[in-house]
Parts: sequence; C-alpha cells; structure tokens
Amino acid sequence: MKTKHTGFTLLELMVTVAIVAIIASIAIWNSSDMLEENRGENFLLELKRNISFARSQAASTDEIVVICAAQHSEVKNNDDSMQCRARWDGNKVIITFIDADNDGQYNSSSDSLIRVMEKINLNDKVTFTAGDRRIRFNTSGRITTKPGNFIFCPNGTNENNKGLTLSQSGTAFYIGDTTQTCS
Repeated sequence: MKTKHTGFTLLELMVTVAIVAIIASIAIWNSSDMLEENRGENFLLELKRNISFARSQAASTDEIVVICAAQHSEVKNNDDSMQCRARWDGNKVIITFIDADNDGQYNSSSDSLIRVMEKINLNDKVTFTAGDRRIRFNTSGRITTKPGNFIFCPNGTNENNKGLTLSQSGTAFYIGDTTQTCS
C-alpha cells in the first residue's frame, strides 16, 4: 500500500521564504522615511503644546514666560542658572520658565522652571528662522521677540523636513512638510 505524504518540498519552502524576505525588506526600507517623518511631527507638535502653554501661562499669571534651548547637562544637573543657547539643536533641551527677574536667563533663585522637553537627538537639526535664542511672552501672551518658523530636519538631511510657524501674537501653527532647510 502506498502512503501519500503531505507537506512542502524544499523548493516550495525556499520560494516562500524568499518572497517573505523581499516583502519584509520593502517594508523596512519604506518605514525609515515614515519614522523620520513621525519623529519630526512629534517633536514639533510637542513644541507647539509648550508654546501654547507658555502663552497661556504668561497671560493668566501676568508673568514674563521664556522658551529657549539650554544645554542638556545644565538641565540634567539642575544647575542654578541655565544659559539660553543660540542653537536649538545639538545636545540641547528646550525649557520653559517664568522669568521673574526679566533677564532672559533661568536663575533658580528667582525664576520658576515650568516645563522641560525631551533631549533633541544629536543627529537631528532644529532651527528657528527668526534667529533669536529665546521666545519671550509678555503678560498679554504676545511674543516680544521676532516671529519665525521652526524647521525640524531629521538626521540633519534636507529630506522629510517639517515646519512650525510662530506668529507675533504668540500662536503656533504646525505646517507639516516644508521645503525650508536647517542650514
């Protein structure tokens, strides 16, 4: 009596594995762009929330509120004073504080640190086209510095760039994909 064996031949198994490998490589290749876009969008939306919070905090408390980029080590060590840096990327953390002494810098003796964003990835670039090292909100919630655009360039390239516009009224608008660069 003949018994019939059911199953896959070695050739069928190899073809199936090859097809799965090709589909997986296409999925991984396309997902790197998607991950860059998501990282840029998440960063700028978190920055938009911080800007909105700072604006409402300034208007509701009649205090001067400042957003700026501080050195990661200063924030991590909870230094008594943190300098607002000219660049918004490269081992920086974006902080929001009430500037009670109105000097534009954070001093723990007089100012209140109210928000800290996560550290910016060293490979990513962030620029603020207004060129200012800080965004200062007066007691009406308007900015007293120049308005401009934040541009986020994932991995420091000019692909998948995202943008956020800051108006003179202190309102931030997420604009998404942009052709502006971080250079």
